[in-house]
Amino acid sequence: MATSENYVETYRQEVEEHLVVIEEAVLDLEDNPGNREALNRLFRSMHTIKGSGAMFGFEEIAGFTHHVESVLDRVRAGEVTITPNLINLVLASRDLIRTMLVTEGPLPAAEALQCEQVVAALQLLEAGDVVHVSAPAPSAAPPLQGKESTIWRIQFRPSKETFSSGLDPARLIDELRHLGNCTVTPDKGNLPDFGHFDPEICYLGWECLLETTASLDSIKDVFIFVDEASEVSITQIHETLDPENTEKPPRLGDILVERGDVTPAAIQDVLSKQKRIGELLVAEGIVSETEVEAALSEQKLIERHKAGTGVSSVRVPSAKLDSLINLVGELVIVQARLTQVSGELGIPILERPVEEIEQLTAELRDCVFNIRMLPIGTSFSKFRRLVRDLSVELGKEIQLETAGENTELDKTVIEKLDDPLMHLVRNSIDHGIEKPDLREKQGKARIGTVRLEAAQHGAHVVISISDDGAGLDRDAILSRAVERGLLERDIEYTDKEVFAQIFHPGFSTAAKVTSVSGRGVGMDVVKREVEALRGSINISSERGKGSRITLSLPLTLAIIDGLMVVVGDSHYVLPMAYVEECVEYGQDDMARTHGRNMIAVRGDLVPFVRLREFFSAPGDLPPAEQIVIVRVEEFRVGIACDRIVGSHQTVIKSLGKSYKNAVGVSGATILGDGSVALIIDIPALVKQTLSDERSMDS
Repeated sequence: MATSENYVETYRQEVEEHLVVIEEAVLDLEDNPGNREALNRLFRSMHTIKGSGAMFGFEEIAGFTHHVESVLDRVRAGEVTITPNLINLVLASRDLIRTMLVTEGPLPAAEALQCEQVVAALQLLEAGDVVHVSAPAPSAAPPLQGKESTIWRIQFRPSKETFSSGLDPARLIDELRHLGNCTVTPDKGNLPDFGHFDPEICYLGWECLLETTASLDSIKDVFIFVDEASEVSITQIHETLDPENTEKPPRLGDILVERGDVTPAAIQDVLSKQKRIGELLVAEGIVSETEVEAALSEQKLIERHKAGTGVSSVRVPSAKLDSLINLVGELVIVQARLTQVSGELGIPILERPVEEIEQLTAELRDCVFNIRMLPIGTSFSKFRRLVRDLSVELGKEIQLETAGENTELDKTVIEKLDDPLMHLVRNSIDHGIEKPDLREKQGKARIGTVRLEAAQHGAHVVISISDDGAGLDRDAILSRAVERGLLERDIEYTDKEVFAQIFHPGFSTAAKVTSVSGRGVGMDVVKREVEALRGSINISSERGKGSRITLSLPLTLAIIDGLMVVVGDSHYVLPMAYVEECVEYGQDDMARTHGRNMIAVRGDLVPFVRLREFFSAPGDLPPAEQIVIVRVEEFRVGIACDRIVGSHQTVIKSLGKSYKNAVGVSGATILGDGSVALIIDIPALVKQTLSDERSMDS
């Protein structure tokens, strides 16, 4: 029972992946109706969903998808044209398949009605404009017209358990016959004596010569549900059936070897009785022995290279990866404890093994993290559909541009980033991009542009969402903020400070509420979720030219490189990604700044905050403090501590709900001796420091 449930869950996961492929392929076809590759991708995914749906008990999905597949088959045959209506119909079908996948029991009334309407529309496309031809005999092949034919050798040897899996090999052979002229030769070599015959075991194999205009993918689709234990070999044995082709046919020995009628060793044994081509050329004085040896070495090198180019992959549930990450985190803690104990004992013989364990742990950590890293493009691709649908709903013409799709980010971060990005893209479309007619009056192109871009900067990934629309109305935002008491009327604020007001809960300047936005409940959610990921968000905008929202996010949420510092008896960790340098702050420096929390760093005055004061730690200041200079965007701030310990592999632990609102702290870590060290929230601390400094200046 558990195994059956696992199969069903695997099917659900695979269908979700195919639905992503379907959506991307449909949108590619909308941009370029002549894209055969996209059409084939779309057909293959629908075919897979249909076939495996019937196998795993999703009969409703299989029946519905059959209608879509039939229409797509007519599109591939050139009998149905790709139109906007067809695009909408396939997208609606994709959404209904997903609804069927996640719905337990019958569909809700609204979805059931939509399903009936879509099926009716698909049936019209299936039946309309049919080219009537005489039906071929059951074993006859369709005529080969218009395209050049290709010959394929197909060797199919089912596993002995094929029948028990519900697969009928004869049906697959019939499907091949429908692709073209097919010559079938059964392989009876494994047939037992009649007395030992088991009707539940498949003993036969088949070798087929298929002359067809169909693609390789179409042939592969025939065997898509064949179990892994079965052998399927598809080989192109002739380029085209061109009567004017003067190319010599393949050698007899090569054909016999490829067919499996004779072994290469037997061929080689016969040929060894003759002189090799190299020996003949040397004997004739055409080439030297050295030249022949060099050519043979080159041949072997090419063969080795070709043999080593295979790529393999495995599917691993994300829960297992999460468990592995947790175990690696605990291993890092134990390794830190071991290092500490070794240092306390001072036994020289332990130093080398401890160093090696530390190195291996770091390599294991990096290896596991690389497994969890995914390209951000997996998230970007989801927004093509969103932009398309909103463009239609709002009566706007909008294109989506993406860049940096290969930038990698931790899987957990990507998953939690989908909702914030969706809100930001929706806002850009609704509030940013103008109507086409208005854009033309303003001298802009009718088609507006929303751009998603990602790039890695050190241990952070920066994601920007920009548009070429109207930009933010600074005066309207300022007026609304003053009205709500968020800003004071008579103070000069920077654009950044004004624009930041849109992140307040319930803040909106929209004249009316739409189905897309206007309620003021989107941007505050975005900010909260980004900060929960230990990231930051900023806005820049120019009236009439567009806006840009920038997110800065850590690469991972599990283990980071940190800088360990000490204040009194407490340890703190500063994420190394923000650290620029460390300087000393003594009594002379304090005198020069007249007691203000400022330090001169190569001619620049940098404000700093004392962790002792920030966390109200007991004890007196040391004679000379250590200040760690950190940078967040363009701002530099110092963090003063008693002592700097050094770099530290930091396993991030959550503080729990009781401390979720703690300012200046993003988490905690367990040290080698079992004590807890707080992880400093650098962006929050910088923000607080700059705010305090500004208050003092005013």
